[in-house]
Amino acid sequence: MLHSLTRPERLMTLSHFLQVSTQPLLPLDDDDTVAYRALLGRWLIDLALLLGWVRAGRRRPPFHHHRCWDNDEFLALTGLAESDDESDEADEEEIECGRSRSPERFLRLLQQRRAELARITLDPDLPLVRNLELLAGLLGLSEAELAVLCFAVFLHGDRTFHHAIAQQSQSTSTSFLHKLLARLTGLPQDDIRAALSPTGTLIATGLVEIATRNTDLEDKLEVWKDLPNILFAPHADAEALMACFLKRSPRRTLTLANFPHLQRDTAAAVGLLRAALNNKIAGANLLLYGPPGVGKTEYAAVLAAAVGADLYEVDYADEDGDPIRGERRLRAFTLGQRLLARHDNALLLFDEVEDVFEHDPFADLFGGRRGRAAAGKAWINRTLENNPVPALWLTNDADSMNRAYLRRFDYAIRFTVPPQSVRIEIARHHLGDWAGEDDWLARIAAHEHLTPAQLERAAKLARHAGNGDLEANRALVQQALDRSATLLRQKRAPARNVVPTGYDLRFLNVDQDVPKLIAALQRRPQGIFCFHGPAGTGKSELARHIADALEKPLLVKRASDLLDMYLGQTEQRIAAMFDDARQRDAVLVLDEADSFLRDRRGARHSWEVTQVNELLTQMEAFDGLFICTTNLMESLDAASLRRFPWKIRFDFLKPGQRWGLFAQEFARLGGDIAQAAAWKESVLRLDGLTPGDVAAVVRQYELWDETPGAGEFYRRLVAEMAAKREEAVATAANRRKNATAYG
Repeated sequence: MLHSLTRPERLMTLSHFLQVSTQPLLPLDDDDTVAYRALLGRWLIDLALLLGWVRAGRRRPPFHHHRCWDNDEFLALTGLAESDDESDEADEEEIECGRSRSPERFLRLLQQRRAELARITLDPDLPLVRNLELLAGLLGLSEAELAVLCFAVFLHGDRTFHHAIAQQSQSTSTSFLHKLLARLTGLPQDDIRAALSPTGTLIATGLVEIATRNTDLEDKLEVWKDLPNILFAPHADAEALMACFLKRSPRRTLTLANFPHLQRDTAAAVGLLRAALNNKIAGANLLLYGPPGVGKTEYAAVLAAAVGADLYEVDYADEDGDPIRGERRLRAFTLGQRLLARHDNALLLFDEVEDVFEHDPFADLFGGRRGRAAAGKAWINRTLENNPVPALWLTNDADSMNRAYLRRFDYAIRFTVPPQSVRIEIARHHLGDWAGEDDWLARIAAHEHLTPAQLERAAKLARHAGNGDLEANRALVQQALDRSATLLRQKRAPARNVVPTGYDLRFLNVDQDVPKLIAALQRRPQGIFCFHGPAGTGKSELARHIADALEKPLLVKRASDLLDMYLGQTEQRIAAMFDDARQRDAVLVLDEADSFLRDRRGARHSWEVTQVNELLTQMEAFDGLFICTTNLMESLDAASLRRFPWKIRFDFLKPGQRWGLFAQEFARLGGDIAQAAAWKESVLRLDGLTPGDVAAVVRQYELWDETPGAGEFYRRLVAEMAAKREEAVATAANRRKNATAYG
């Protein structure tokens, strides 16, 4: 391998096929392509002699033409078209003789010209020579690989050389190419074959591609899109050359302190990466997955900083901004691995990996469909097992990836929207310039679906488009976040734990001692609960109160969040819900649980049963606090009910609770409590009153910003209860109708 040789030794090796001088030479011209003309002319003459281009071409009496004489580019590169002074007159006569009658004289002329070109050596300080040396050191290229690379680069980097060959229409198979390059470079054919094998560095890294079908010589080899420009340009050192292929990830402003909810995962990931770097362990791969904008890229940079490593990225677009195909990106990953293999402290980042692993990225590389898929899968599996540089793989959609690939990752970290406390700190990090003394940041962070990326862009807008006024900039931030949420169709959840009435456990009619229950959960925050009872009796609000008391985030899911039209996707969402709660250490609430836990004996489709089974399986494996709420206890599956150790019944307010809540909220709205006393008996007789009814009326008055009268407040409660009863009757009728239609 050339990387183990001294520079004089490397130059001697390169000189075998490049004619490189071991001493610096004066440049021939300001144009570097002129410096390479002697080499290209010699190669063209060799090709002409090897491939029979000197044999007779078309006949046009009275002249007998040769194929080379129809090729202006051939004549230009070989120098056979030049006649700049009188000393060339003899040569011109010889050339004319070759043009007209004598193939023997023309052959002799080519051999003479080749001998002259062979005496011209390349300056060792030419950019191409220097870059080939550097690349050999970075990638451990063999002499044959350098020769093939050099030929391919000139073929696509020098237009005159390319056209000179293209005009010959030389059909070329892969085996013929091996023979041809061996003769052209003077290297063993087996070495050339190895240099162009799929497992060789050139093909595996995508620096060179070989067409599998027979094609013209100029199209048989392709090179990395910008490779000729890279190798013909001067670079200060190996690091500068490497920067043309790999992007150094910018330093981020976040630290591990910004990811406290991932503390356990961080400990495992840092341990894995440090061990791989210190002990040179091959095949270390970490998967970061989750929806866009939740901080995966920032976290990857934080991990790199934590282990003291440089982070490099595999590009997803080329130098023109065009997206890179999946197979090309995998080749680029392999190139990055080989370039960094001798780097002591480096990590390689591969973002948007779902574009590569969700389908067969090798469609253009392998034969038939089955063989192609098998070969592509084997190639990826080998890559994940043998990569010398630890890799961080990022994806927005792990579900689309083949499980055979997922099993290859050493550790996987699932990213979700961070918990409330973390969101506040992230909001402070991005929006701290406008934080103020109030709870503005907390209100921003209360929207669970906002991502760090959205906060960052909103802050950017305020800095560039704001006028410096605090309230104006805050309004601009909020406007940007609202527009982004609308664009992304995000659900705008209400601020956490904000309720329209003054929450008080005294106004819950339940069959358990709630303060005693909360005290027990504070000691041991585990359990599976079913909160059941009529709508509006406080089931969801008690769940929020418990989360507050335990100082844990609240994760609320509804049927609409989990149900999916595609088979199996609902089950995956159910599993992800529990994973999310486990990772965030959240109190998990499944609202409207009856949508999933209906009696399986009435199921009409197999997927209805599998959804229930998945929910029950996940419940049993969950070691946190899980609360189901339902208004339809009677419709639940009997076997499912046995899985709930705690079933807490919520009922309508008792007479004393009715008056207590009425008086509290009436006074809170500014009403005259003495006036309300006249309505006490009427309120005590409001059978079926719930805290939800009172909350609905309170919202109405808050919107109007009016002080209620006691009689008016009472009448609105009665109207609210009547509307609720009508809705309940209509809902029951619809259920009976559907049961008849599909039963």
